[in-house]
Amino acid sequence: MQETYYPRASDHTTPNRARALELALQAAAAGYSVCPVRGKRPRTPHGYKDASRDRARITAMFNAAPDATGYAIATGSSSGVAVIDVDGPEAHAEAQRLGLQSGYVVKTGRTEGDGWHLYLSIPAGVELRSRNFASGLELKAEGSYVVGPGSLHPSGTTYCVVKDGEPSPTPEWILEPEPVATPREAADCGPGTADLAGPPILEGERNLQLTRIAGRLHDGTRDLSQLAVDLMAVNDARCTPSLEKGEVSRIAASIYRREPCKAVPKVTPAVLAAIGDLEAIASERPKRGMGGSSGWSIYMAGLEAARQYGAEHPDGVELSLDLRTWAQMAGTHAATVSRFIRRSALVRRLQRGSGRQSGTVLFIVRGGIGAYLQHSSTGGGYKENVPPPGSVATRPLLRTLYRLRWGPGRIGKSRAALLTAVVECPGVSRFELARRLGRKPESLKKPLKWLVNNGLAVRVGWGRYDVPEDFVERVEDARELGREPEADRLQIARHDRERDGYRSRHKIKAEPVPTHEEMQQRREKAPDRRREAIKAAVARLLHERPEYRTRRAGQITCALVNYLPPDFPQGTEGFPKDVEVEELLEGVAA
Repeated sequence: MQETYYPRASDHTTPNRARALELALQAAAAGYSVCPVRGKRPRTPHGYKDASRDRARITAMFNAAPDATGYAIATGSSSGVAVIDVDGPEAHAEAQRLGLQSGYVVKTGRTEGDGWHLYLSIPAGVELRSRNFASGLELKAEGSYVVGPGSLHPSGTTYCVVKDGEPSPTPEWILEPEPVATPREAADCGPGTADLAGPPILEGERNLQLTRIAGRLHDGTRDLSQLAVDLMAVNDARCTPSLEKGEVSRIAASIYRREPCKAVPKVTPAVLAAIGDLEAIASERPKRGMGGSSGWSIYMAGLEAARQYGAEHPDGVELSLDLRTWAQMAGTHAATVSRFIRRSALVRRLQRGSGRQSGTVLFIVRGGIGAYLQHSSTGGGYKENVPPPGSVATRPLLRTLYRLRWGPGRIGKSRAALLTAVVECPGVSRFELARRLGRKPESLKKPLKWLVNNGLAVRVGWGRYDVPEDFVERVEDARELGREPEADRLQIARHDRERDGYRSRHKIKAEPVPTHEEMQQRREKAPDRRREAIKAAVARLLHERPEYRTRRAGQITCALVNYLPPDFPQGTEGFPKDVEVEELLEGVAA
């Protein structure tokens, strides 16, 4: 690697297109294939596959991408490097456990806990597959890319070098090939044969979620080849970015060796017709305040799940779904979903969940399933819920809008409902939007101005609005800026811990009740244990934060709270006092 290759960790200059081009040309001169990116998305017709080391071609790609904010490095044999993408503290701890380290490290986020890129050199002639080691810990090699240091992060900071040495050699255990099952191509595999619905599957969760989907698809009606083909269809439709075909085949082969699960009943045309009517009616129901917007998001996400698993019921559409999965699809919390079901007149709980059995709810259809529904969008008859001509509305896009989360700096569910109405009716007026949302036209001035200023909507006439051509990319950039993918990953990880904790509740045995003598001995030893705990906490604090060696005892005492063990004996004195810390420091000085 050349000395002048990447900016140092102290270089916080916001890059422009000219600076990004300069860094990309330096990377190409060092032997890496590069292409322009905006945020994290390549700005070339074929994405990272257009990456090149040719100076003239790189310059032409940047000239065709005036909005580029950085450059991407194609990993694998084209550049001779693989990158360990470490996303979050848990992934960092797992990387340390596996012994993954590098002489060249790039910081990718806004805080120390966000993420790092560990660069590894690949031997010549070796093709290394991209794959996941754990949640948030991914190897990017063949068929992948990373954003290069010096580029602008969607959060507004810069990818920055924190360890400026040579990339370390790839460990031997990573270079070892894995068995891959090659599926046959099935010409009759259509969209209805695979589970293509549901929220997007993000990086760090692709392997786990595809394994779960494969378990549901393995119902005894498919052979290994068909299972692999159907799973690849899910991979292409929902994974962002898609996993390598070999990795998907390996997941399918692993699941196929297990006992098949119970087949999911096929959704009937009557159920799909009822869901289409319910969606059309819901699009014109009032969405006032946070409660109304959250309820709209939960209801639409539930109807989306019913498209896969809904069943006929005399009073409507029946759906069996656990609250955690429903909350993930709606971008909210399980408690919020439960409260919505309890209070809403549109949904009725039929059966509560217990153990491994999901709860069952009923989406109420007036007059029962198959009834003749009237609403303003159909003029008194059934009309298939199809977006109007020229609309960019698609099911994946609408699912993304339904699950936008509340939070500072985020689009939020109120503006998501407003955006959904604009997407479904291009060129719609503010007065029509107010009618569809059940709000006053004056109340939409501020949110529409926010959407226009943030590039998510454009004015196409006096009081009329539409979405830009690259609307999908802009929504994804806004989600990255609002750290929504990270929130999704944390929520999924928390739900997995809760499920595992419930399933293993009977394996945890209570500790025996201590005798009177044991309790007396523990009380007598409490002062010594308290002193040792404070001493260990002070030592750890001074080791991790050396600047505290010159600070007063009171400042050290305040910082000790984060370094005390969970079983710290507080007694009647509570947390450590200044006097105790001063005595320890005097002992160290002596």
